[in-house]
Amino acid sequence: MSLTKRQFEDKAIPQEILERILDVGLKAPSSNHQRRWELVTITDKAIIKELAKCVRPYPCRIQEPKTPQQEIFKIAYPRQRIMIEESACVILPYFKQKYAFDNPKNNYGLMDYGAVWTLIENMLLAATAEGLESVVHIPVKKEPEKIKEFMIVPDSYYLPAMVILGYSSPVALVPPQVKATIENRVHWNKW
Repeated sequence: MSLTKRQFEDKAIPQEILERILDVGLKAPSSNHQRRWELVTITDKAIIKELAKCVRPYPCRIQEPKTPQQEIFKIAYPRQRIMIEESACVILPYFKQKYAFDNPKNNYGLMDYGAVWTLIENMLLAATAEGLESVVHIPVKKEPEKIKEFMIVPDSYYLPAMVILGYSSPVALVPPQVKATIENRVHWNKW
C-alpha cells in the first residue's frame, strides 16, 4: 500500500467499489463492540472542493531533501489541499466521543480513538485491493472545527483523519519509503 501518491486522475470511483470499501471498514473491531462510527462519504466534486478549503495549504521550506522523510514533506506539504480537490472520494470517519481523551478516571476515550483507526486501516487496505490510491490527512489546528461546521456534524463527534481516495495519476511523485522489515523492526521474545 502506498500512502504517498497524492495526485489523482479525474475519474469517479464506482458506487459498488466504494460500498465494498466502506463495508470492510465497518467490520473493524471496536472497544466493547460499540462501533460509535458515522462515516460521511463525499463523492460530489463541488462538495469535495468546498471541503478542501477547510484544509490550509502547508508551505515546505525544504529545497534539497536529505532524508526520505524530508522528500515526503517536500511532495506532501504543498499538496495537502490540492490532493483533496483532485480526489474522487473523501471519507470522514467520525466517532462518538463519549469520554474525553484526558479523562483521568479511564481510558475509554482512547479505546474509541484506537478503534476508529482500525476502521481507517481496513478501508485503506480495501481501497488498495480495489486498485485505488489512498491518503490520510490528519486535520490540525482549526481544520477539525471548520470541517465539522461545514459538514454540520453534531458536537459529540470527533474526526481523527480524512481518508482520501482516487485513481493514481500516472505522473504522481513517489518518494522513497523508509524500509521497515522483519530484520530491522521486529524483536523476538525480547527487545
